[in-house]
Amino acid sequence: MSDRFDCQLTLALPAVLEEEVLDALRAQTQWVSGFTILQGEGFGAGAQQLSAIEQVLGRARRRLVQILMRREDVAPLCDVLARQFQAPDMAWWVTPIIDFGRFA
Repeated sequence: MSDRFDCQLTLALPAVLEEEVLDALRAQTQWVSGFTILQGEGFGAGAQQLSAIEQVLGRARRRLVQILMRREDVAPLCDVLARQFQAPDMAWWVTPIIDFGRFA
């Protein structure tokens, strides 16, 4: 895998799927070299199967998984995830990376 990342794939998923999705990502070492996980809350039509507290609050507990990667690897990774997770409340999007580096 090249260290030249040109995009960020973000996955937004229900908190209950976090460990299963992270395990799936760890298995895709040809496309995923690492990722960042953020806790969030979502509001909108995409939120399904809300817990009682989420219904009261009016928002769903979510996890955002950010993956720096090559654009050409996004489609095959998303295909694998779509086959493994048939979850309509799991969404993804891609944003360009202008530059990337490390302070070392």
